[in-house]
Amino acid sequence: MQNLFSFRFSENIWRVMPDADPGSSLWAIELRNPERREVSFAVIDIHNFAVKWQRQVEGTDWWTSLMAFSDGHIFLHNYRYPEIPEPTDLLAVNAETGLLSWILPNHLLVSNAGNGLLEVATKQGDLFKHLHCNAATGELLPLNTELPEPAYEIILTEPVRYIEGNTYFGRLAQFISNATGGHNSAAIDYLEKRPYIIFSYYIYEQDKTVQYLLIVTDQKQQVLHEKLSEEREGIGRSTMMLKASTLVYLKNSNEFSSLTLS
Repeated sequence: MQNLFSFRFSENIWRVMPDADPGSSLWAIELRNPERREVSFAVIDIHNFAVKWQRQVEGTDWWTSLMAFSDGHIFLHNYRYPEIPEPTDLLAVNAETGLLSWILPNHLLVSNAGNGLLEVATKQGDLFKHLHCNAATGELLPLNTELPEPAYEIILTEPVRYIEGNTYFGRLAQFISNATGGHNSAAIDYLEKRPYIIFSYYIYEQDKTVQYLLIVTDQKQQVLHEKLSEEREGIGRSTMMLKASTLVYLKNSNEFSSLTLS
């Protein structure tokens, strides 16, 4: 096991997303500064241990959110009317430069259609009209229903969460307690990448929630035990994910870290 990369941002990490290309080592990051109500984006190359770029993207605001990463672009949704929780515009940002490539007003992303195409939709009255769109240029094309369905490959594995009452929670909690000298888990996120078993678990300390990462082998040999965050207000969403043999996890809401599981 090798520590690949760790980078601490000054902003909070809101969302991370890998490039849909299975061979790519790029990850897109959505960053937020609540005090200034600013959103920015970054792309990290975990193979070359580098942040390729980080910037506030032209045409975005506090409500903009990261939706997808494919075809050399990260795709964002704008919400022109924040009081209405529906996306209004689709933006594409060049993953190499962080510069805005194109905007499709009044369109939203439906899915990656493969072959360099996206499926998008635009509202017409109470209905949606579906179209294809060139992912690189934003050019709209008629929806070709004869295109073969893209062969989706599962490139990202996210953990299963266990809380008290789940069938296996007690067994996992006891395993963690034995491995850590008595930590009593309030919630457990669980991943497997043989021969490794990976836990992100939460415990209560003085009315605050503390999160740990624990990695052991299937022979119960402890490989890593690390505090990820402390004094959390509660149990948050999952903060780790696995792409191929690379485990990505977040620390203290603003630090991006990755390990390769050899």
